[in-house]
Amino acid sequence: MYYPDLTPYDYGMTEHKDALNVGWLEEGKPFTTGDFPEKAQLLEKLKTWPIENKYRGWHSCEFCDPYERKIDSTGEMGTFIVPDRNGNGEYIAKYNGKVYAAPTLVAHYIAAHNYLPPKEFIEAVINS
Repeated sequence: MYYPDLTPYDYGMTEHKDALNVGWLEEGKPFTTGDFPEKAQLLEKLKTWPIENKYRGWHSCEFCDPYERKIDSTGEMGTFIVPDRNGNGEYIAKYNGKVYAAPTLVAHYIAAHNYLPPKEFIEAVINS
């Protein structure tokens, strides 16, 4: 599901009607990439950030194969789901009077696909 960064959120959350989208990426749609000094700190914070608005099922990363193929102990090829490539909820960050809504896959997008979220989202997660 694609929403451009910092556009009004209207996916499913009702209590934060003024929230802004961050990290709703989709294959074939452009997104900003790049390194930033706070990357490691942001990823550490997101590891323990509460997940809100959990949904049934999973949304898998569209930029990589959500499955890893491995040979098991019998020599057969098996398929294993890779958990960090699947999301089922949202991170909500509030800072300086603004609210940001990001899918839980945002951490994967940052780490694996070099996604560069808006500076204000980075500040919201690190400082709140």
